[in-house]
Amino acid sequence: MDTSFAISARSLQYYVMARKWFSDLEFFKIETAFFHRLIDENIKKLSDEGHIMQFLSTGKKLLKLENDESKTDNLLTEQLKQLELMAEDVIPEDVDALAATQIHLENFIANLMKEYRVIKQEIFHLIAAVKHEPSIAS
Repeated sequence: MDTSFAISARSLQYYVMARKWFSDLEFFKIETAFFHRLIDENIKKLSDEGHIMQFLSTGKKLLKLENDESKTDNLLTEQLKQLELMAEDVIPEDVDALAATQIHLENFIANLMKEYRVIKQEIFHLIAAVKHEPSIAS
């Protein structure tokens, strides 16, 4: 007899949300790499006296964003693994544990979005400022 296992609607909802967040996280990682490229291309001007303090502050925020991305990625990967194992009936469904992790993930993703927006604005303002300065011959 063929038996199929279906996870609850709540667990399925968690899975769909986690997949969306995973996609968002991948976008953040691509954008973070782009931010590094912008910084690398303008490092000389960003390191001058007029911009160094803001550059260092933004750099610290970028590092924190990357650390938070990594933590969120680990938690999200574990949540997806658990959901997939539950869907395959490898482990029993534990909606309470899923709910607790889902709450943490919601907070992590919301904080990542805030951090990302702040850093994006800061980096773009910094780059715009140095792009409009006259070039100094070395």
